[in-house]
Amino acid sequence: MPPRFFPRPWTLVLLLPLACKDPETAAAQKQAVQVQNSLSQGREALTKGQYVRAISELQKAANAAPESVEPLLLLAKAHQGAGNPGAAILTLKQAEGLIPGTDPVIQKQLSDLYMGEGQIPQAISTLVALRNEGKLSNEDILSLARLQARQGQPDEAFTTLERILRENPDDAPTKTVEAEILLMKGEELLAANLMDRVLQGTPSFTPARLLRARYFLMSGVSDMAEADLQSVPPEDADTTDVVAMKARVLMALGRPAEAEGALRKLLEDDAENAEAVAWLAEIVCAQGRASEAQQLVDRALHLRPRFARALYVRGRVLEEQSDARGAEDSYRFALKAEPAFPPALSRLWRLHLKAGRKPEAQEVLERLASLNEATVEEKAALANLYAQFETQLPRGKKLIEEALKREPQNPEYLRIQKAIDKATPKKKKAPTGPVIIRGRR
Repeated sequence: MPPRFFPRPWTLVLLLPLACKDPETAAAQKQAVQVQNSLSQGREALTKGQYVRAISELQKAANAAPESVEPLLLLAKAHQGAGNPGAAILTLKQAEGLIPGTDPVIQKQLSDLYMGEGQIPQAISTLVALRNEGKLSNEDILSLARLQARQGQPDEAFTTLERILRENPDDAPTKTVEAEILLMKGEELLAANLMDRVLQGTPSFTPARLLRARYFLMSGVSDMAEADLQSVPPEDADTTDVVAMKARVLMALGRPAEAEGALRKLLEDDAENAEAVAWLAEIVCAQGRASEAQQLVDRALHLRPRFARALYVRGRVLEEQSDARGAEDSYRFALKAEPAFPPALSRLWRLHLKAGRKPEAQEVLERLASLNEATVEEKAALANLYAQFETQLPRGKKLIEEALKREPQNPEYLRIQKAIDKATPKKKKAPTGPVIIRGRR
């Protein structure tokens, strides 16, 4: 005899009012219950990281309630968690079509997805539209200004920052972003003075400490960068940004074992930290352990499939294995994910130069210089190419003079300076003899 179905008490409570209503109302209420059940199941699956199940449940809810935005917003998060940002973007576009006007929540989520997909111009234009409508918080405005500056758009970044600067000119976060924009613009002295002022007023403000440490590191003064990091408050000392900068500084100081130890300690507390894994892979690769670095790269890319730093480190590993073509492909993938990613640009120009592609090397070096991310060595390399092509010689002269200020006795820099001077057209001397003025007959 087949088992009989006995409805649970709570089911009877739901079904009782349905039986007392007309069929159309009962069907609508039944559908509403199904939608809520699917939403509940979808949220639970999202919380547990069960993205396939979440997508299934939330798709049911979206189909059953085609005019509701909530299932679509959750469905976009599920697609994103499942590693399908394209589907997430399409889902958000569908949700956007259901709401009149511009919804800041959807637009912000869209901009985050664009960022994850490496579609930086779309992310910026989305955020600029929200800024123009006054729908960005101060925190989001600072993030937008920083993003614009890092994409080589310092003037646009100042436009974004302008309103906050007017309203609160002495705010430490705002002044720190202003200093970063000045650095990107090449106004290093102004930026350094501004960072000093911020830290005099708020010595425990970690973002300013990190920015100044980065400035010192790029300027070749790694010991001063380390001193700044040692002044970071204890509550911030174990954050990813601080530990990653500390690892960079320790590598510059020739202490790779300490850099590796700091990152491994961070991963003990957060094993899913893709950024820390990628940094660790880079440091392991720099110590000649390519196979171990490759395993770490694979792990980082599993956690974040389009992570620019992991793609870049994969290129470094391939370079170590003498696979220049594979390395170049990896750097291009990294730049597709993050078009202004300095480490990938820094390796790419070297590969171009090694392959005899000097114009391409010059183009990449100019991109680094425009982002104010070129090292002293890279500025000298760009000046050398200007000397060889006998083009932009005044700029080349300025670049090599800047390099010689840091290393006055560097023989390669002195050679480049001599080559630029030789290629620069000499001004014609004014005549020194008597001037004969011919009159009319």
